[in-house]
Amino acid sequence: MEYFTVENSQEAKQIIEHIQSAKDDVFVFAYDPERSDTVTEYTDAKSMTAVDQGILDQIANVIRTRDDELMAKMMSTGADQELALTLLEELKKGKLVICKR
Repeated sequence: MEYFTVENSQEAKQIIEHIQSAKDDVFVFAYDPERSDTVTEYTDAKSMTAVDQGILDQIANVIRTRDDELMAKMMSTGADQELALTLLEELKKGKLVICKR
């Protein structure tokens, strides 16, 4: 797994175009759910599904806080808890996190 932190959607698109290949899944995370959806669409990144995260985690996200939801999603990509916490702090600063799996 590779993780990248960027400032905005234009930087995210450039990174994704550079790192993406047909065999890799690339996800973009943002702290704000609407921004996350917008950036995912803009960059043609993959939306996280129940298959990617696991059906139980997907269902649990309905009642989780945003912090817990993002932690679970990033950990489902392979990040350990320490890395996920570090990335979460970057998200809270308004940055975007890109994950190549």
